[in-house]
Amino acid sequence: MGICRFSFLGKCDWAETTGKDGEAPALMARRRAMLYAPERLARRFAAFETLCLPSVKAQTDADFSFWLLTSPEMPREWLDRLRDLCAGVPQIRLIVSDSRNTLDALRQPLHRAAEAAGRTAIQFRVDDDDAFSRHHVARLRRHARRFEDLPAFAISYPQGLVFGSYEGEPVSFWRAHQPFIGAGAAVRMRVPGRCIYALNHFQLPKHFPGLTDIQGLGYVQTRWDEGDSVATIWAKFPKWFQPLTAEDFQRDLAEDFPFLQGVDLGFVERKGAA
Repeated sequence: MGICRFSFLGKCDWAETTGKDGEAPALMARRRAMLYAPERLARRFAAFETLCLPSVKAQTDADFSFWLLTSPEMPREWLDRLRDLCAGVPQIRLIVSDSRNTLDALRQPLHRAAEAAGRTAIQFRVDDDDAFSRHHVARLRRHARRFEDLPAFAISYPQGLVFGSYEGEPVSFWRAHQPFIGAGAAVRMRVPGRCIYALNHFQLPKHFPGLTDIQGLGYVQTRWDEGDSVATIWAKFPKWFQPLTAEDFQRDLAEDFPFLQGVDLGFVERKGAA
């Protein structure tokens, strides 16, 4: 199953909440104002509708679940829009939780999923502003058969594409190799009810037998002003990224992301910021 947090109000691995009390009133008030500002929500929805949602719809193996976690504080008109988007996709389950911790919000749903399947589910994570390969679920299922006897394991698809813009700069395009990058990282946990966000994605191979699958491209990742992860703050476009022309980027989309070919990705550029 895939798991995606969409403007979730609570403790997560964003820079501002890392190592802090997810229920601290001042922090939550500040986060709420930021998360649900109309301009930000408009841009996050543009990313979700352009990248993540088409990824779910495009899977060559449609037998999977995709959980979208958000909070009831999201303004009504935006939450209704999100419900409408999800209603037409049978794989998507929208979870609206008043928990202030991702782990708590997903604990019971994961317990029920494990009970239904007879063992812990394979989880993969993706952000609402990223895309994952149309072969992602099929590849995971193939690996799951190979690892049937393992109680737990982790899988990464390190090769991917990146595009982005900061402070109104022109959109740039890159190719990246990032083992256990969050976009598409997968795990079968040993303990029912424990979600993939319990561990930093880069730390997964330290806790589980790990595989990096370099077949094809695993993700299209967005780097822009709306990002708040520690990794993005540390380095906007790391030195190991390989620059691509717009034409090369379009060419590289062909096998894993044909649904993005020819799509306007200009939403990442903050107009008037330069």
